Amino acid sequence: MNIYEKNLAVLRKTRPALAERLGQVVVPPHFQVVQARNGQPILKIGEVSLHSPYDPTAEGQRWAWAQEPPSAGEPLVIFGLGLGYHWQYFLDTADSLFVVEPSLEVARLALEQVDLTPLLERQGLRVGRDFYDLPRPARLLVHQPTLRQQRGAYRRLERWLADPSQPGPATADAVVGRPLKILVISPLYGGSYPIAQYCTRAFKRLGHQAEMLDHGPFFPAYKALEQISRTPQHTLGLKQGLLRLISEAILVKAAEYKPDLVWALAQAPLDCQLIKALQDQGSRVAYWFVEDFRVMTYWRELAPAVDAFLVIQEEPFYQALEKAGVEKYAFLPLATDPEIFRLLELSPAEKRRFGSALAFVGAGYLNRRQVFQGLTDFDLKIWGSDWDLKSPLGPYIQCQGARISAEDSVKIFNASRINLNLHSSPFHQGINPEGDYLNPRVFDLAACGAFQLVDWRGQLPRFFKPGEEIVTFTTVEELRQQIDYYLAHPEEREAIARRGRERVRRQHTYEHRLAQALQLIEELNPGAWPTRQPPATTIGQLLNRLPDDSSLKSYLARWDPTETVSLEGLATRIAQGQGKLSEPEGIILFLNEFRQGLQRGQL
Repeated sequence: MNIYEKNLAVLRKTRPALAERLGQVVVPPHFQVVQARNGQPILKIGEVSLHSPYDPTAEGQRWAWAQEPPSAGEPLVIFGLGLGYHWQYFLDTADSLFVVEPSLEVARLALEQVDLTPLLERQGLRVGRDFYDLPRPARLLVHQPTLRQQRGAYRRLERWLADPSQPGPATADAVVGRPLKILVISPLYGGSYPIAQYCTRAFKRLGHQAEMLDHGPFFPAYKALEQISRTPQHTLGLKQGLLRLISEAILVKAAEYKPDLVWALAQAPLDCQLIKALQDQGSRVAYWFVEDFRVMTYWRELAPAVDAFLVIQEEPFYQALEKAGVEKYAFLPLATDPEIFRLLELSPAEKRRFGSALAFVGAGYLNRRQVFQGLTDFDLKIWGSDWDLKSPLGPYIQCQGARISAEDSVKIFNASRINLNLHSSPFHQGINPEGDYLNPRVFDLAACGAFQLVDWRGQLPRFFKPGEEIVTFTTVEELRQQIDYYLAHPEEREAIARRGRERVRRQHTYEHRLAQALQLIEELNPGAWPTRQPPATTIGQLLNRLPDDSSLKSYLARWDPTETVSLEGLATRIAQGQGKLSEPEGIILFLNEFRQGLQRGQL
C-alpha cells in the first residue's frame, strides 16, 4: 500500500465525503511536486513555491517555533496544508488541531506525498469550505505561502472563527447556482469594452439574468467635446459634465433593474460616490480591473470602495493594494469567448487577404515597434492602430493602421501560420522579462486554434503547458529561431495549436472565470446574495410532470392537487409518519438529504 492509498483508507473512515471528492481531483499541470536541494519533496504552484527550495523541514521548524504555543484545551486552526512541514510539530502539543487547505489540488498532492494519517485519524483536515464544524473561538495560524495564493479563502475562515454570528453554509455556501440579476457596466471605449460584452453573454450562459449598460454610444460625444474649446480646463469640465450625466443614468438604471450585482469593467464610468449610491440601493459592486496597475493608477481611489476588486496581477500588486488599505480583492485572470473566437473555414480570397507567415494584431506600442523591426525579412503583416506608417514598418502595416474588428481579428488568427503575441510594456525596451499578467490575446488565439508565439510571462505555466500547448520566447534572437523552426514544421505547429484550443475551451472561457468570480465575491462578502425562493409548486403541477407508470406519481395522487409542495416539506411529512418506508418515500428522503449535503458543501 503506497502513501496515497494509506491516507485515503483512513480518510474513507473518518471523512468519507472528503475522500470521495479528493479521489476525483484532476491536478492541473501548474501544480508540481519537485525536489528541494536536500532531496525532500516541495510543492510549486506556477512559479510560487509553498516551501523552502533548500531545506523545507528546517523552514517548517522555524515557522512552528515562531508561533505562540496553544493553551491547554485551546483549539488550534492552521490555514494551509502544504506538504506538512510547518504544522506537524503541533500534532503533539495541540490538544485540538485542525488544518484548513482551501485548494483541492494541494490536498490531493499532499495525500500522494506525505503520511497524513496522524492528522486524518483525529479528523483534523478540512478542505475548501468544509470548515463550518470547527470549534469557535480558536487560535488561527497562517502559512504565508498559502495566504498569498488564497487570500479570499483566508478572510472567509478568519471571519467564521472570530464571529459566531457569521452565516453558515445554509446561507453563505448555497450561492452560485441560484439566478442573480446582474448589471454589467461597460466603459466608453478601449480594450475592456468588448470584455463587457463577453461577460454579459457568459453570465447569461451560466443561467443568470444579465444586462449590459452600453456606454459605447457616448464615446463619439465624449470625443466631440474636444472640438468645442481650445482651453484644456474647459474641455475637462465638459467631459466631467458628460460623465456626471452618465453616472446619473447608471443610478436610474440600477434603481429600476434592481440588480443583485453590478459588474463593472476597467475604465467604466464609476466613481466612489456612485459606487456608494449603488450599494445603498442594495447592490453589490464588483470591479474587474483588467489593467496593468503600474500604468493605470486610478485603482487607488476605486478599489477600497467596491465589494470585490478583481485583478489580473498578483505580487507586487497585492502589496500595493494592502498598503492602500484594500481588503476585498482577489485574482481573476482573463479568458476568451468561444462564441466569438473559434475555428473558421475561410474562402480563398479571405486566406489571401488575411493570411501571412507572421501576423500581429494590436496597437503599435514602442516596444512592439522595436521588436518587429527585427522581423521584416519574413512575410509579415501588422494589423491595428497607433503604428507609424512612415517608419520602417510602414510597408507591413495593413489597412493604413485602422482599428481591426473582432470579426476580422478572428479571420487573421485563422489565416496566419504564426501569430505573434508580444505584450505591451511602457517600461521596457523590447521584451519585458518580468511580465506578470496575461493579455486576452493569449486565450483568444488559442480558442481559434491559432498557433502563437508569446513572450514569456510568469503566469503562463498556470494556464498552458509551454512547448506543448503554447510556445514562448524571451529575446528577439529566440523569437527568430522559433519562427524559422515552426514555419518549417507545420505538423508540430498545428498539433500545439490544437492542444492549446482544447485547453482553453476546457478551462479558460468567460463562463469559467465568471463562475469563479461569483464564488470569490461570496468569499469576500459572506451572505452576499439575497435569498430567492423558487416559485411554489403544487401537487397537481408535480403530477403533470411525472410519467403515468411512476410509483412516485401514485404516491402523490392521494394528496390535494392544489396544495403547494417542497422537497423539504415532503421529507418532513414522511419523517413524521410511522411504519416501514415505501419506495417513493425512500426516494424523497434520499433526495432531500442529497440536497442538504450540496448546500453544506459536503458533496
